[in-house]
Amino acid sequence: MLTSAVADLTLDQVNHVERRGVLPIAFSLMHVVGSEDRTVTRYLGGGASVWDSAGWAERIGLSGPIPYRGTPMDEAMKVRFRHLDGWHEYQRDVFTRTEHVLTNAPLGLFDEDAYPEGRPAPGPGSFLSLLVPDGVVRVRDICEAFLFQHACRHLGEIEHARALVGLGGLG
Repeated sequence: MLTSAVADLTLDQVNHVERRGVLPIAFSLMHVVGSEDRTVTRYLGGGASVWDSAGWAERIGLSGPIPYRGTPMDEAMKVRFRHLDGWHEYQRDVFTRTEHVLTNAPLGLFDEDAYPEGRPAPGPGSFLSLLVPDGVVRVRDICEAFLFQHACRHLGEIEHARALVGLGGLG
């Protein structure tokens, strides 16, 4: 669905800021797809992140920080793209790698403890802490939280932002 959500967007629409405190679509895209890239790399053995593999910051023309959970609003408001074609390529490469890794991962990997060194303290409102309030966090829980729930949240955000730039919903 994220592919459909951005297929008809223009660069101006991706970078549009409705008003202070309303993040541009560029932020949501960079955050959710970048998070998927990092999650697959860290927990599913996807090798090097797609982001780090091919100079994507330059190819997309990213300005502002790579947004992570907790990025201050003033910094998050700065996220913009200069090359939408570059973004489409990066997003496609991340999704293709995710599908490949999920398809080819040994099933036992999903039952492994995602934090054998000890579970980190949850951030406020963390999807992971809602899904697994205590106990062992399995790789399958990470996949549910960050490849599905997190993506769904930001897809809704992007769909709303599409309305702010004059486009319809996704159907």
